[in-house]
Amino acid sequence: MTRSRAFVIQQQDAETLQGNGTQLWLLADASDCCGALGANRLRLEAGAAGAKPHHHKRSSEAFYVLDGALEMVIDGETITVEKGGYAVIPPGVVHSFAASEGQVADVFITLTPGVDRFDYFRMLPSIMRGEVDAERLAEVHDRYDVHFA
Repeated sequence: MTRSRAFVIQQQDAETLQGNGTQLWLLADASDCCGALGANRLRLEAGAAGAKPHHHKRSSEAFYVLDGALEMVIDGETITVEKGGYAVIPPGVVHSFAASEGQVADVFITLTPGVDRFDYFRMLPSIMRGEVDAERLAEVHDRYDVHFA
């Protein structure tokens, strides 16, 4: 029987992506964790947008708020998840999130089962700027299991 290796990464060793009031630490991609999960830490400055309404067909996404408050819209209902709070979004449920007004949102996010999504996060600025044509965008969303509403 082949044993899988444990995966350990320190925050200072994680690739970090920065955007408009956001900082994303790419902690573990699915291929790092035998496909079990993907994990990221996301810090949103007060009022910063996180993600537009979307869903995942194959995975559940979980959010643990390390600090501040995360404003979420889950199936049309607005919910504030405060420090220490935890939200799990099952496959197919449309959700979006942002930092609450006046508060940062520092969040640990997992996706299970995992999907290798680091390349998606790397190309997200191009997607947001509209630089990816519709055909390629549909392919990207299917590959990374991110389906915008």
